[in-house]
Amino acid sequence: SEKDRLMKEIRSLTPKYKEVKEIRIMMAGQISAGKSSYINTVDSVFQGHLTNRALTGKDRHTFTKEFKPYYVEDGVKGDEDGFLPFVIYDIMGIDTTVTSPDDFVSAVKGHILEKNGYTFNPIKPLSADSPDYNKSPTVNDVAHCLVYVVAADQLSIMDNHVLKIITDIRSKVSDIGIPQVVLLTRVDEACPLVGKDLKKVYWSRYIKAQTEKASQILGISINCILPVKNYHKETSLNDDIDVLALSALLQILRFANCRLQNLNQKKS
Repeated sequence: SEKDRLMKEIRSLTPKYKEVKEIRIMMAGQISAGKSSYINTVDSVFQGHLTNRALTGKDRHTFTKEFKPYYVEDGVKGDEDGFLPFVIYDIMGIDTTVTSPDDFVSAVKGHILEKNGYTFNPIKPLSADSPDYNKSPTVNDVAHCLVYVVAADQLSIMDNHVLKIITDIRSKVSDIGIPQVVLLTRVDEACPLVGKDLKKVYWSRYIKAQTEKASQILGISINCILPVKNYHKETSLNDDIDVLALSALLQILRFANCRLQNLNQKKS
């Protein structure tokens, strides 16, 4: 099946840079747009049942406070080393209390020492003289792909302040050549047609329009905007949800690997 094919390809990926142990994906986005839910969805697919490891909440203030990695275990392998070849970081959600893009930029550029368990402070970003600041990040500290998570049903009412923080992050990390993609979540909430049948996501005019809008306001090309629906009310796995989540993940990993390949060539 399509799901098995995608899982097989993700399992067999290896980072295209010798010193890199795993591909590092970082996620930023609006509060309750579904960052943590996407991590849970991916985790659920590989565990073979619904999981809830990354805390999710509909709270107005962000649930994610700590900079921490999520490794996804492969339910099939089940041994000590049964982790998939990537790690996802959920950076704090963006709302009107976030005053600056600096912490996001520090995370992406590898300046946050994660071993201390850095806690994000929306008002006071990390400074270069902090004990949590990594002055000389390596290829194992930086993001290999940055993912903006945006809800398809919230796009037209997105807060200007939130949008400005996202575009500021974008302009501040563009110079380092990290691939940047958009995860367009809640496609089922945004379009009733897709709500009834997730397979219609690529045929929905409304989702196409939202994809174009996201591309336009975030300055990210259309082929880097990936539609998904996260697990939310469901009580068991669903192949259509899984296939969308895996397709998006595979694209993200491929973009990240292209980046690593380029770095590798520069090095040699």
